[in-house]
Amino acid sequence: MLVMMKRTLPLALLIVLLCGCREVAVPKAADTDAPTPSPVHFEETATATLPAITPTPEPPSATDTPTPTPVPPTSTPTATATPTSVPPTPTPTPTPEVQGRFIFQVASGGDIYAVNADGSNLTRLTYGMDPDWSPDGSQITFVRWTTPWGIYIINGDGSGERLLFSSNVARAPVWSPDGTQIAFYFETEGMTAPMKMCMGELCRTIPPRPQTEWHIGVVDVADGYLHQPYNDRFSFSPTWSADGEWIVYDGGESGATPSELHGLCMTTVEGPNNSVVTNNVHDHFPVWSPDGTRIAFMHWQHDHWEIYIMNADGSGRWPLTRSSAYVEPRPNNVSPAWSPDGEQIAFLSDRGGEWEFYVMDADGSNQRKILDNVTDSVDIQYAGVYERVISWGQ
Repeated sequence: MLVMMKRTLPLALLIVLLCGCREVAVPKAADTDAPTPSPVHFEETATATLPAITPTPEPPSATDTPTPTPVPPTSTPTATATPTSVPPTPTPTPTPEVQGRFIFQVASGGDIYAVNADGSNLTRLTYGMDPDWSPDGSQITFVRWTTPWGIYIINGDGSGERLLFSSNVARAPVWSPDGTQIAFYFETEGMTAPMKMCMGELCRTIPPRPQTEWHIGVVDVADGYLHQPYNDRFSFSPTWSADGEWIVYDGGESGATPSELHGLCMTTVEGPNNSVVTNNVHDHFPVWSPDGTRIAFMHWQHDHWEIYIMNADGSGRWPLTRSSAYVEPRPNNVSPAWSPDGEQIAFLSDRGGEWEFYVMDADGSNQRKILDNVTDSVDIQYAGVYERVISWGQ
């Protein structure tokens, strides 16, 4: 019995510890044989939730590490440089050759020369000012202000000189497209317009008085007959349309009351048909293209001369030359002259420090110097009075 109690007691204590019971009734030993032990009673027994015991996983049994099958190395391909596609070099647009012949003056009233467009065969022809080739290239017209003064014609080689029209102050003669007439401008005497002046209610009219004017004249080559188109009181530098019907000139005061100032104007040989082409008083020296579609002209731009172009109706004006604003004084570009085919324009410029001849395409591109050998040996002068320095013939 004692043995049984010794075995039962530790078991009861373990249950108490595990179940957290407050009191356990333990049977006392008796002098007699112990009856069958009563079942153990638990007071306020709390149900204990035992944590689940997660079995520690056993390490997997060691297996032989397989020997990797050697893979032959992939050969790295050598990079082959792919040639970069180089665009073909554009074929440069060939610069048009300068063809034909030029006549030019050294100075107003000085020597007049003829020369081939390539600079060869430089020949002195005569003296005078404002030379101009005839349309067929066979004759030249010019003026002189020394006796016998007037408008002259000579052959292309300088022979056959004759006085066509006598005038002591004629300027800028230019052939009509058919070669039958020559337009020019000349000094004449005119009259001022009457002027009304008022002081308060007292008014009086100042009568006309004589004044010097410049008018356009047209002379027939055959007999020297003079036509006087309707024009402004101050009219300069005429140029012909391709059909010979119209003349554009550098206009000035119209003579209207009140006075009207404008730029380039247009008129006909006969009849009062003049009209204004541009209203810019700084437009001067117009030169009509051989095909009649465009007009090149000089424009006084702030403090220097530039060459502009416009359509024959006065629209689409655009500068062909543009002097750099970083150069002082600003270079001048003057005296434009069309090539016979209307594709190029020759002009005079002092952009190199001296007056020299240049040429450009009709759109202003490909500007380059020409006749170097000529300007190296002849000193060109420009006085700034709208003189025609150079003319381009066939």
